[in-house]
Amino acid sequence: MKHLGSASVLALCAMAYPALADVTPEQVWDNLESYLTMSGYTVSGTETMSGDTLTVSDVTMSMEIPDAGGDVSVIMGALTLSDKGDGTVAVTWPSPMPVMVSVDVDGSPVEVTLDYVTNGLDMTASGSPEELTYDFKADSLGLTLSKLIVEGNEITRDMATVEMMMNGLSGKSTLAMLDGMRMVTQTMSASGLSLTGMAAEPGTDNGGHFSLKLAGMDSSSESMLPMEVDYSDMPAMLAAGFAVAGQLTHSGADIAFDFNDRGQKTEGTMTTSSGNLTVAMSEDAMTYKVGNTDMVVALMGAEIPLPINGKMAETSFNVTVPLQASQEPQDAAIGITLAGFETSDMIWGMIDPGAVLPRDPATVSADLTAKITPFISLLDEESMAKVEDGMMPGELNALTLNNLTVEAAGGKITGTGDFTFDNTDMASFDGIPRPEGKIDLSVSGANGLIDKIIQMGLMSEEDAMGARMMLSMFTVPGSEPDTATSSIVFNEQGQVLANGQRIK
Repeated sequence: MKHLGSASVLALCAMAYPALADVTPEQVWDNLESYLTMSGYTVSGTETMSGDTLTVSDVTMSMEIPDAGGDVSVIMGALTLSDKGDGTVAVTWPSPMPVMVSVDVDGSPVEVTLDYVTNGLDMTASGSPEELTYDFKADSLGLTLSKLIVEGNEITRDMATVEMMMNGLSGKSTLAMLDGMRMVTQTMSASGLSLTGMAAEPGTDNGGHFSLKLAGMDSSSESMLPMEVDYSDMPAMLAAGFAVAGQLTHSGADIAFDFNDRGQKTEGTMTTSSGNLTVAMSEDAMTYKVGNTDMVVALMGAEIPLPINGKMAETSFNVTVPLQASQEPQDAAIGITLAGFETSDMIWGMIDPGAVLPRDPATVSADLTAKITPFISLLDEESMAKVEDGMMPGELNALTLNNLTVEAAGGKITGTGDFTFDNTDMASFDGIPRPEGKIDLSVSGANGLIDKIIQMGLMSEEDAMGARMMLSMFTVPGSEPDTATSSIVFNEQGQVLANGQRIK
C-alpha cells in the first residue's frame, strides 16, 4: 500500500486516547518515528533536549514510489515535544509543512508541492510506550497546491489551483502493540470540509471550476499493521495480517462544477442531506458501502438537449468480495437502492405529455448475498491476467435474493428467493451451473399500467392481450384487485415450474 506524506501527517495529527501512564518527550518521538519508519518512510532529524522540551529540528521523511517511478518527501522543520508535568506531552507541529511528490506519468515527469497548513492545532500525547495515545483539536487543517511542474514547465496559480480545508476538528487515536503488530485506532470529527479546484488555459476562455463541501463529518477507523513487511506489496501485507476498517458520515454535501471547452459550457450541481461511507479490507475479503439521502441533481450544457433535474430520497450501494483463492465457499454480497426518484415536469412532459402515467416517486432496490468459491486472488496480477484470457475466476455455490423492489408509474414488483448451484451439471441450463431453489414474486398494478400504456398509444389492444396472457401464464391472481403472485421453482431434475406448472 502506498502512503503519501500528506496523508500520514494528517493521520498523525489525529491521534488520541485517555492517559494510561506517564510518558516522556523522548518516548513520544520514538513512537512517531517508529510508526513512520514502519510505514516505509526514511526519517531523519536532529534531537536536542533542553529542560523538559525535546526539539527535533530539520525533520524530513521520504519514501520511494516504485510503481510511479518517483518519491514523496515531507519537510517538517522543527518539531517540539514538551513535558507538561502531569505525565503527558504537548506536541507542537510546524506550519506550513511542504509535501513534495515526484512521479512519472506516462513518461512525463511531474513534480507536485503541497503545503500542509494548521491553525490552532493543540495536541497532547499520553499513555505508555506500549500504548501511546494522542488527543488533538484544531481550528483548521489544510492542504494547498503551491507548485506544479509538468515536463519541466511550471503550471502557475492562474492556470491551476487546488485547496482542501477541514474546520473545527477534534479527535483521538491510539497506537498500541498487539500480537507483534501495531494497532491504530482513530476517531475524528469536523464541522466541515471544503475542496476547491480551478484549471484554465492561458489566453482563452477554456477551463473550469470544481467545489465540494461536506458538513458535520464524523469518522472512525481501526488498522492492524504488520511490523516488518513491504508496504508496496499488498498481497504480502494481507498475508502478514494487515487489516483496516473505517467509517465516515456527514450531515450534508454540496458539489458544483462548471467548465468551458471552446465555447461549449457545461455546469452541474448535486446536494445531499446526509451520507455515509464504509470500507473494510483484510486477508479474507473487501467490503465497500456508500449511501446518501435526499440527493438533488441538476445538469445543463451545450451538448445536453435539455436541463436534467432529478432527486432521490435514498441511494446506496454495497459490495463484499473475497480476495484470496479458497477451496471452501466464501461470503459475497452486492446491493443497490435507488429510492424515491423524481424528475422534472419538463422531462415528464416529453415522456408523457398527456399526464396519463402516475408521477409517483420510482424505486429500484435489490439485495443479494452469495457463497462463492474463488479460484484466484483478486490482488494477484498473474491470476487476473489468466482471467482476461478466459480462465474462470471461481464458481457460484449459493445465492439469496433478500429483497427485490421495482416500483414506477403505478406498478410494483417485489420478490425474494434462495438458490443453490450444482457446478457439476453444466448441461441442464446450457453452460450455467444448475440452480435449485425458489423465487417468490408479487405484482401489483400491472393491468392498470398496461391500460395506461394503451391510452398513451404506445401499445395496441392486440399487443396488450398477448402481454396479459403471458402475465397470466406465470402468475396467479392475488387477494386484492390487480395483484398477482408467482412462485418459480427450479428442482433437482433441472425442471422449472411456475406455480406448479412445468415450463421447462
